[in-house]
Amino acid sequence: MTMLYWTVNSTHKNQEYFPEQEKFDPSRFEGNGPTAYTFVPFGGGPRMCPGRDYARLEILVFLHNIVKRFKWEKLIADEKIIMDPYPKPTHGLPIRLIPHEI
Repeated sequence: MTMLYWTVNSTHKNQEYFPEQEKFDPSRFEGNGPTAYTFVPFGGGPRMCPGRDYARLEILVFLHNIVKRFKWEKLIADEKIIMDPYPKPTHGLPIRLIPHEI
């Protein structure tokens, strides 16, 4: 019996498709975006999650409101990122949100 173990991380961290994958670069998703099936948070093909576009819109609206209404402060300035199997901050990336003055 052959066991196959695949994680999204193994594709999303592939240098062939995502050079400098640790760098924050939203422009890599502009236009046609990445090669098909290399970035699959909502699955792919004809059975792709129909909520994908709605989820993107919700995230954009949420982040817009957070950025416009609050200043962010990281509580642990040099927090490390571990792979378990996905990247995650060792202490959960605690932040302080400070409301902007109106």
